[in-house]
Amino acid sequence: MTNMESFLERFAVKHTNGDMRQAPTVNRDVTALEAMLDYAIVEGAQMRLPLFVCLLRLARMALKEECEETRESTRETQS
Repeated sequence: MTNMESFLERFAVKHTNGDMRQAPTVNRDVTALEAMLDYAIVEGAQMRLPLFVCLLRLARMALKEECEETRESTRETQS
């Protein structure tokens, strides 16, 4: 089992062992996704896969932009 598979397995167990009555918040999900992307970027760099790392970095940037846009639109609707 690779480090990434191990990480994803621990993440899945941690995620499903939580309180099932309480829906996970978007912030926690985004933070977890960012952590997985960061981990995959490091693994890809160690394996010397520059295109893979570049795609992961683009995905992380898109995620951040989407979160910022969502926060801004939420603020505008609450005002």
